Amino acid sequence: MSGTVRELVFAEKSEEEKVLISLDIEDDKLFLLHFIIGNYFGPDLHDDDGNKRKQSAFQIQASSNLPTKEELSASLMKRAELERVYYYVLRNADPSLVFNRKVLSRYFNEKRNASNVDFPLFRDLYPLKLHPESRIRNQYKLIKSIVFINDPDTSCMREDCVDRFKLLTGLQSFTLSLNIDVTEVDDEPLETLGNHDESEPTLEVNGVIIADAQAEQMMGLMDIGECADAYLFRVSLPGVKRDERHFSCEVEDNGRVLVRGVTTTGEKQVHRYSQVFKMKTHNLCPPGHFSVSFHLPGPVHPQEFTGSFGTDGIFEGTVMKKLQNQTV
Repeated sequence: MSGTVRELVFAEKSEEEKVLISLDIEDDKLFLLHFIIGNYFGPDLHDDDGNKRKQSAFQIQASSNLPTKEELSASLMKRAELERVYYYVLRNADPSLVFNRKVLSRYFNEKRNASNVDFPLFRDLYPLKLHPESRIRNQYKLIKSIVFINDPDTSCMREDCVDRFKLLTGLQSFTLSLNIDVTEVDDEPLETLGNHDESEPTLEVNGVIIADAQAEQMMGLMDIGECADAYLFRVSLPGVKRDERHFSCEVEDNGRVLVRGVTTTGEKQVHRYSQVFKMKTHNLCPPGHFSVSFHLPGPVHPQEFTGSFGTDGIFEGTVMKKLQNQTV
């Protein structure tokens, strides 16, 4: 992160006895990042009757009524979902205003100390004691008690901040057509699997390893890309359930990737409403549990992995490299 930053200040509007939030941040990229995380997300408060409007982190700060642990729900959200909203909001902004994932990691991970007093941090808005982090299967970073707000109320922000945000992003409306789901964590731990040395993807269906030529006809086709500090991979998974209770992706330090889930194709009969179709061909992957495993070109940081499963049947993951001059 670079640029001059000054601390978050509160400006009092005496005639309405209302406190407005002012982001006195000179660097435009830092301003946008903090504005998005503070307005499009907020503490996930208990809502017994279901009628309470969600409040953003900045609304909470402006009200000075900081929640207690008892007032927060036990929901979990993937950090990757916060990043997804950030990139979505800035989808039409100038690329020079968008941070890469490495810098985002610093924003999310760093704690306040003497060396970063000039930078806004995620923990300024979501204190660790109220929003602790955890991991599931060593793959996803989860943050507790945070909720997504697709139509934030920015009346708690000073008008010059709102105008600056609109000018930089080109957005006139704050409403987003995005759905962010909380994460359900299965209490049952996954079994430990042995390592595979193959660099090519290996597909296993119902406990049977499928030969490469046959696998390419069904699923498991894979592409790998890299930049200076990260790897990207895409895996073709047609007919796979996207439900997180059935789907997982694990990344290990040595670069091994293991994707597991359940397929819904290959049935002998397909029921559609009142109709029953008897399948004449069976070229797609048979139904049942499957796994796809392969190796990335080098060692990685599993805790810096983000993944998304698109409706097009492509699972895409990004993970930071473990560079030689880095220490664990």
